[in-house]
Amino acid sequence: MIKKLIRIQLLILCLSFIAFSSFSQNSHDAKLIGGMYLNSGYLNSIDDIALGIGGKMSFKVCNNFRIGCEGYGSSATYKKDGSFYSIGWGGVLGEFIFPYKKSLFIVGITLGGGNNKQMEIVVDNNSSDSFDYVKWDKKGSFITSPFISYEYKISSKANLSAKLDYVTSPSGDIFHKGIRLYVGCLFNMIN
Repeated sequence: MIKKLIRIQLLILCLSFIAFSSFSQNSHDAKLIGGMYLNSGYLNSIDDIALGIGGKMSFKVCNNFRIGCEGYGSSATYKKDGSFYSIGWGGVLGEFIFPYKKSLFIVGITLGGGNNKQMEIVVDNNSSDSFDYVKWDKKGSFITSPFISYEYKISSKANLSAKLDYVTSPSGDIFHKGIRLYVGCLFNMIN
């Protein structure tokens, strides 16, 4: 299943490269933009904050639409006993751009795959022989991540960006969900 998703993502990415190159012959406005984000999000089911890093790259294929790829990782340590949760995900993104002066307002979605894992240390206080045990769970899944984003042009080559998303899985294989806030810098690689 995961291999099939990766093949589909690669096919979409290859088609976007072809579309981008044919579009760029007709317009001097085509752009390649990419950069890094730091992310932070509150996971209410474990009552903790997850922190992470990642990045994206996208091609402007017409005046108001970009296609590309992105990938992120995020983790949280909770319960003060070493229990942790982490998720890594990535995929193909499509985003609609709404320009206003030096700003861009963006609405988009990422479709791809991810892997989340959790280790929880459990203390059994109900028996006379008190003992600890560890629960370990790891799952891969199909990921959908709708997002909204804001970019502010600070120069002809760089944009500051803020983004909100909600990573979810149609099959329900994500252990802990929550809204994440991203802050980053994107660079215009082709003007």
